[in-house]
Amino acid sequence: MNEKKITVIGHYGMSLLMDVERFPAVGETVEGLGLVTEPGGKGYNQAIAASRLGAEVNFITAVGDDEFGALCGKDLVSEGVQGRYIIPFEGQRTACAFVINSADKCSEVYVYPGAIRKVTGAHIRRYADVIAQSGLLLLQNEITVEALMEAVDIAREAGVEVIYNPAPARELPAEAFPHITCITPNETEAAILTGADPDAPLNVERAISLLHGKGAKNVIITLGGNGSAVSLENGRTHRVNSLKVDVVSTTGAGDSYNAAFAVRYMETRDILESAKYAAVASGLQVMRPGVIANMPYRQEADAWFAEHKDEMEREEG
Repeated sequence: MNEKKITVIGHYGMSLLMDVERFPAVGETVEGLGLVTEPGGKGYNQAIAASRLGAEVNFITAVGDDEFGALCGKDLVSEGVQGRYIIPFEGQRTACAFVINSADKCSEVYVYPGAIRKVTGAHIRRYADVIAQSGLLLLQNEITVEALMEAVDIAREAGVEVIYNPAPARELPAEAFPHITCITPNETEAAILTGADPDAPLNVERAISLLHGKGAKNVIITLGGNGSAVSLENGRTHRVNSLKVDVVSTTGAGDSYNAAFAVRYMETRDILESAKYAAVASGLQVMRPGVIANMPYRQEADAWFAEHKDEMEREEG
C-alpha cells in the first residue's frame, strides 16, 4: 500500500461553461456573456485538484471513441496525474456537461454521462491492484451503483479507507455505509440519503443522526457559505466555518473541497483538520471564475490555511 497515493474513480468529460445575466424563463432565450470550454467531471476535477495539492493520484475513468475522449490522456499528463487508467468504449460518447452561471452567483449544471455509465463491477475489478495499493479511495456517484459497490468491496478487502462524495445525489445501498470512512454530502445530498425533502431546509442534526444510524462512521455535511458540520465516529460534532471571501462562482467548489479533504486526511488522518483545510481550498476556488484553471495549488492552499486555520472552528457539540 502506498500511503501517499489517492485513487479516484469518476468521469472525464468536456465542460462548456456559460455566463449569463440571469437564467431564462420557460421558452425564453437568454444571450450568454461568456463561454469557456474545459475538461471536467467530478472525478476528473477531484483528481486534478488532489494532484495540484501534492498527492500522487491514480484516476480510473471511461471515455467514448470521439474527439473528447481522445483528449483525456493528454489532459491527465499535463496535470501530473501519474496513474491513468482509461477504459475505452466503442460507439459511445464521452461525458459532457453544460454549466450555466448567473450574475447572482448561482449555477445550473446539465450532465450527459456517456461512457462512464457503461462501467461495470467487472471493469473495476480489473483495477483491484491499483485500488489495493493506494492509501485512500475517493468516490462519487458518477459511476454506476454496481461499479461503486465493487470499488468499496475491493477497498474493504485491502484495508484501504474510502471517502465518499455522494454527488450527484442518489440513494446508496445500505451495505456500503459501514465500509466508508467519511461521507461528505451537501445539504441536498444529505436530504436524499436520509429521506428528507431536498427542497426544505435541512435539519442537520437529524441528518447526521440518521447517517450514523445507517452505519456511516464520520459524517461531514457541507453547508455552502455556512461552512460544514463534522460529526466524528466518537460522537462529537464540530462546526467549521467557510473561508470568508468574495464569491465569484461556486462551480467546482465541492470538487476542490473533497480533493483537499482527501489529501489532508491521507497525510494526517485527522478529520477535523482535513475539513478545515478543505474549507480553505474551496474558498480559494470560489474567489475566481472557471473550474480547472482556478483550482488551487499546494503552496497557495498551505499559505491560506496557515493564516486562517484558527478562524475555522466556531463551535463544538
